[in-house]
Amino acid sequence: MRKVILMTLLTVLSNSAMAELINVGSNKNTTIYVDPATIQKSGNMATMWHLTDFKIAQQDMGEKYMSAKDQNEYDCKEIKSRRRAYSQHSKNMGKGKVVYSDTFTSRWRPVSPDSGIEILWKFACVKR
Repeated sequence: MRKVILMTLLTVLSNSAMAELINVGSNKNTTIYVDPATIQKSGNMATMWHLTDFKIAQQDMGEKYMSAKDQNEYDCKEIKSRRRAYSQHSKNMGKGKVVYSDTFTSRWRPVSPDSGIEILWKFACVKR
């Protein structure tokens, strides 16, 4: 029951949080979007949702999915990140059925230069 409530809450929050997406990068397989309205800062820390949209269906532990939403936390001073929540969606742009979701906190990882995570870290941490 707890997992169903968490999945429902994650879906509602992530759907409402992804209102005004900005394309921050793409390659032949994916496009990554962020919503600046989801950035929350506290001291040297920031959290932000991003969406990864796939051009070809992905499959991981079950059903196929075409997009994934992540909420990451960023340490703006130490230049590292970790995942806080994640969901996979059957259709592009976070639409369709939620085929998997979870809320968890991964380990901190350094942000690699010239990576997709660096683009997200800069978007969440750098003042505009």
